Amino acid sequence: MATWGLIIEVTVGTGERKHSEAYVLTHVEGPREEALAELERRARRYTPEHPRSPKRRRLFRHGDGFLLVIDGAWQSYSTRFTLAELLEDSAAPVAPTATR
Repeated sequence: MATWGLIIEVTVGTGERKHSEAYVLTHVEGPREEALAELERRARRYTPEHPRSPKRRRLFRHGDGFLLVIDGAWQSYSTRFTLAELLEDSAAPVAPTATR
């Protein structure tokens, strides 16, 4: 069974200090379609910190994810939601070994 990472890349800061940061929202085990549906639910509900006074909100589907673009009074801010299959995790719990 596949494990899917629901990843968000957000715009943080303002002006010259504006940049993107990525976070893993959660992991979903199961079919890709179920994980993508959960990602869409989260993208639709998401309210970013910036802009503080949004003028327009647009959510796009793109490949294995979504792009949220919110226009503010002076700047646009984007948030990318990506579905990715987890292939390796150095901090994953070790599975117990069977004893005989």
